[in-house]
Amino acid sequence: MGADDRLAIGVGVGELVSVACEVGRGMARMDRLQPSWPKQLWIDRDVLESPVTAHVRRALPQVPVEIVEGPPPLAAPDTQAARMTVSKKHLYLTSQQGRFIRPCPGASSRRDDGQLCCGYTIVDVVSNCNYDCTYCYLQSYINTPYLTVYANIERLFDELSALLHAHAGERVRIGSGEFSDSLSLEPLTGFAKLLVPFLQQFPNVLFELKTKSNLVDHLLDLEPQGRVMVSWSLSPQAVVRREEHKTASLTARLQAAQRCRRAGYQIGLHFDPLLHYPGWQADYEGLVDEVFTYLDPDEITTLSMGSLRFAPALKPVVRSRFPKSRIMAAELFPGADGKVRYFKPLRIEMYRHMIACLRRYLDPERVYLCMESQDVWQQVFGHAPACNLDVERRIQGVDLGALQPALIPLSRLLT
Repeated sequence: MGADDRLAIGVGVGELVSVACEVGRGMARMDRLQPSWPKQLWIDRDVLESPVTAHVRRALPQVPVEIVEGPPPLAAPDTQAARMTVSKKHLYLTSQQGRFIRPCPGASSRRDDGQLCCGYTIVDVVSNCNYDCTYCYLQSYINTPYLTVYANIERLFDELSALLHAHAGERVRIGSGEFSDSLSLEPLTGFAKLLVPFLQQFPNVLFELKTKSNLVDHLLDLEPQGRVMVSWSLSPQAVVRREEHKTASLTARLQAAQRCRRAGYQIGLHFDPLLHYPGWQADYEGLVDEVFTYLDPDEITTLSMGSLRFAPALKPVVRSRFPKSRIMAAELFPGADGKVRYFKPLRIEMYRHMIACLRRYLDPERVYLCMESQDVWQQVFGHAPACNLDVERRIQGVDLGALQPALIPLSRLLT
């Protein structure tokens, strides 16, 4: 029986437009694997002149366009599951009215639920995702029937510039993969192609683009200069096939990571979420072995692990949208943070197995856990961080950048 069977602003607006047009001319070289693109484009009048808008329109010349003032006048389906399915077909370009930059939802400086976090800071550029992973928390979180791209990128660059100038000499870790895949819409938006040159002026930033795609061709002729890390969420191919719909295959992701590393990008890997099913041990051992056929251990900047976890509201949505998925048949238990997880001894067993597999290639002290308690850390590694800041110190300790900065408490980072 096979594994698959077992699993059941230093840059001006004119320069941005110029770069966006250049990216558009490169669309013919788009990676062979494409996610499904939206069938309808809605553009808020406020962002008609945005370079992101120009790039999207160039990339989708045949898609109907409607100019709106405010959210698209779409009749939202009655159920959350139906709203999420419909949302993949509509792309809404608008302006971000709040802050682009904020702490990761798990990164409060003091948590009362016992979970430790890495102290991440996120950039909210896209909301919703055109991929369709069965376990994705966005299915119960996003309540709009469209994909949203915040196209007022000049203000984003203003926020980034202010933040990074204010903390010059201190390493700032930022990422854009919290509310969408960082690269799945990149062939449409050209966002990363604008971002990477902009970040060249800031030696104190490490900006993470987190993805399940292989859409990296547009990054390879840029000069990241140690400022940008492209990271991949990785699962065994059996999991990719059954649970991570429309995403790149495991091999395609690793080939893309290899190409990015050769182009000068730092590389991150996230074994998250780990899924438990008959035969999982052999599948995850094979996953680790395949990773290191493409990447040298010294080429990996950060490496994290996390297990399946989600809010209870996700369960009926997944059962409605993906009736063949078996992940919701597992025994899951509520935690102090309100999310359901595998039983703690099972999570510890999975983490220990992964550490045993990884130990053949690298020092386990380079690995960190995502959203786990001190007790779990203790039982997996034999010691535990005292606080979120200690988790960040662990990550900074394997940062390949030359800068060895003071760490920035989250309470100070965004004030």
